[in-house]
Amino acid sequence: MTPKINIFSIWLLSLSISICTIILIGGYTRISDSGLSITEWLPLSGVMYPFTEAQWQLEFNKYKKIDEFMLVNSSMTINEFKFIYFWEWFHRFFARLIGVIYFLPLIFLLIKNKIHKKYVIRIFLIGLLLGLQAVIGWYMVKSGLIGRVDVSQYRLAMHLTMAFFILGLTFQIFIEDNIKFINVKKSYYKLKNEYLFLFLLIFVFSQIAYGAFVSGTHSGLLYNTWPMYDGNIFPLIENNNLQGIIKFFETKEYIIFIHRTSALLLLLLVIYINYIYFKENKFIKDGYLLLLFNAIFAIQILLGILMTFQNIPWHLALAHQGNAIILFLLSITMWMFSKKPLQENLS
Repeated sequence: MTPKINIFSIWLLSLSISICTIILIGGYTRISDSGLSITEWLPLSGVMYPFTEAQWQLEFNKYKKIDEFMLVNSSMTINEFKFIYFWEWFHRFFARLIGVIYFLPLIFLLIKNKIHKKYVIRIFLIGLLLGLQAVIGWYMVKSGLIGRVDVSQYRLAMHLTMAFFILGLTFQIFIEDNIKFINVKKSYYKLKNEYLFLFLLIFVFSQIAYGAFVSGTHSGLLYNTWPMYDGNIFPLIENNNLQGIIKFFETKEYIIFIHRTSALLLLLLVIYINYIYFKENKFIKDGYLLLLFNAIFAIQILLGILMTFQNIPWHLALAHQGNAIILFLLSITMWMFSKKPLQENLS
């Protein structure tokens, strides 16, 4: 079947790319400690950027009232403040832009009846989640304004997880709408392996979500050695007063240990999937998606190790997050291919 220009698919792809972009913008906003520079949430007037010195001084004075400035950045100049302010403002501006990219084409597509009825509920769910994400974003920022010098790792994880969930839902609809155009003879994934690829997708998603706790608690800065923890097989934990499951979200040593161990378990799962897949498929070239996933996953491990040794420089941290996006999208694609019987793909 020859692909046709599909405005609905173009919209979904544009929306997916925009969400990937804002995840990276949000990542740099986090890495540069810019997230608390704007201390108010003004959904409409907040789009305006300060230009005059009076406006800048007003914004800087607001920032001076929060603990992050008083306890961490008390020597910050107004020019330094302008840098972190820009990234938080740009993050919020791009979020508003995504709202426009979603809403305006949606009206046109509905009027022209370009959305298949089987997608309607999911499409409206994406809009609902985008609005909820804006609220979660402010809920996250608000947690760092009083009594802390950083945002809550729980709210950060909620914000990141929601972003990836929205991305996954959008991209899944895009794949579903275009899978009929795929040459399945060169990308065929056994139907009986559907749950294996679904498990891979859930594992990748969970590892990304838990990575927010590594970032939110700065656990990655705890050790700059790998695979050992400063010469020990397991991290040494002293004076740990936390009990139960909460310690895996509060104690840095536990958090980094779980993140690293999960990465190892994910590696074992990927090896097993490769064994199962290429045992059943004679031609290695037919598994190009899995081979691509293997390569990106290897890069992700390498980036993680390099980050550890180099004390998490911003460019490697951002590359690690961007690479995670690619792994996530590849996981969705392989799962979607494994769901579709060969006959259905060709119909």
